[in-house]
Amino acid sequence: MTDATNPLGEHLYALVDRLREADGLLVLLDFDGSLAPIVEDPDAAALPDETREAVVDLRDAPNVQVGIVSGRQLADLRERVDVDGVAYAGNHGLELWADGEEQVNPTARELREDVDAVVETVESELADVDGAFVEDKGVTATVHYRRASEDAVPDVKDAVREAAVDVDDVRVTAGKSILELRPDVDWDKGRATDWLSDRFVPDDEEWLSLYLGDDRTDEDAFDVLTDADSPGMGIKVGHEPPTVAEYRVDGPVAVHATLRWLVDYGLSFLDAEPGEHPRSSRPTE
Repeated sequence: MTDATNPLGEHLYALVDRLREADGLLVLLDFDGSLAPIVEDPDAAALPDETREAVVDLRDAPNVQVGIVSGRQLADLRERVDVDGVAYAGNHGLELWADGEEQVNPTARELREDVDAVVETVESELADVDGAFVEDKGVTATVHYRRASEDAVPDVKDAVREAAVDVDDVRVTAGKSILELRPDVDWDKGRATDWLSDRFVPDDEEWLSLYLGDDRTDEDAFDVLTDADSPGMGIKVGHEPPTVAEYRVDGPVAVHATLRWLVDYGLSFLDAEPGEHPRSSRPTE
């Protein structure tokens, strides 16, 4: 883990060099805090129109595949992004949507009742805590405490962990002002990244994989890109350390600028000879 990453705009040559070596591009994007700004009420999160337009333009480009990878429930994620023809990985990849087909991790489906039992206990414990609530996401659940008082946060965390401690098949993971209740399945955003790569990257071609994400759960995807036989590029959104990503952009506005740069300039470098396509532009940090 490192405490800082390189600003992508100052190291754009590295991305250009990687694009020149690639036959195609796999772009994987986290939703909350990356495509869409973080908001107090998770139900109010919205994808800006200009960012949606950039995603659509990438989708329509040749030799490009786009995937949205999120902790949100698959149905909720697809509704908020509202772009057909891209792949979706909801609930950290426990729910997958590609080419019009949905897949749900069978073990996660079987453990739904165990997660529900913990949720029932947590909801009872937090009933009197203002600003804390449980979001039911089907095969997982998220406990939100962003709007709770600072004094209440330790009690929220203790209540969640105590509710799950004796349930062998449910684990607790942490994110930005949330705790997640997940079935104890060996699956995460990194495994989802592998699945999407296996699904969409042709066996006889070399594609560059980009992953942009802001949360702790995105580190699993960054790890996969770092350890892969043909390493991709992890791009941390925001400045919260630590991270294993090599590059960063400031926030959702910079994510849009990066996607727009790819559409308007970057894709022209795909599989290009050195010296071709001299145009360049720096995405806003």
